[in-house]
Amino acid sequence: MPLTLSHALGESGDPPLRQLSAQVADLLFELNAPPRLAAHLRTVYVAAAQLTAWIAGRNPSLAVDRRAVLFGAATHDIGRTVQVEEMSGPGSQHERASQQLRLAAGINPSLARFAATHASWRTGAVELNPERSRMQIRWRKGFHMSA
Repeated sequence: MPLTLSHALGESGDPPLRQLSAQVADLLFELNAPPRLAAHLRTVYVAAAQLTAWIAGRNPSLAVDRRAVLFGAATHDIGRTVQVEEMSGPGSQHERASQQLRLAAGINPSLARFAATHASWRTGAVELNPERSRMQIRWRKGFHMSA
């Protein structure tokens, strides 16, 4: 059975995966997002939810806008719906397209901006907090949240 957008967004799986918000799911349907992209966005969203929960548990005084992080994770690559060559190859044009699609959908500019900067850590255009950078490195190297 071929993977459909509804399946990518709604399948609970084992273990169960968090569902994307109705707002994000509606946007993906409106953009006719490929199921592969929806599955990717949902996976990143789940990882962001786990990471932000872990951060809150370890350092509750650290100010993290969890809602913004989760929204950003769930929509960071929606520009690939118009930059389709970047679905299977390298490129960064989808970043600006993601921001523009979010703005066109009426998303608050403070949330839409994440789409245009989510890969800027490579260029130095976005300054990272040293403690956050250490957490990102540990996360990427397979740091277990229970450790």
